[in-house]
Amino acid sequence: MRQFSVGKNLVADTKTTLYTVPGKHIAELSLLYAHNGTSSAKDFSAWWYDASFDVEIPIVYEYALSANDYLKFDGGAYILLEQNDEIRVKFEAGATNCSCIITLELIPQLSDMKHN
Repeated sequence: MRQFSVGKNLVADTKTTLYTVPGKHIAELSLLYAHNGTSSAKDFSAWWYDASFDVEIPIVYEYALSANDYLKFDGGAYILLEQNDEIRVKFEAGATNCSCIITLELIPQLSDMKHN
């Protein structure tokens, strides 16, 4: 098991894949942090792409994030991602200086773990 963070400065009005779970792993998404660095409110969206069902599920959709403010999901809950699942994010058109960071724990699938 390994915890790590992934972050990107986002291009306005462009859906961006922040992370794809590699084969033979699962991942626990425990933090999603989005920052609006513009001088006006901008809509932010985040999706979980569930590869096993080929469906995109909104985590938050067109959330109006105030100027120079942030949105943070963390705490005792998490989203469990399987291999090839993705986290995708997007700020609306005109958004500049906007970023998103996620923190995950990557876990080998049980069938691939070695036992002593």
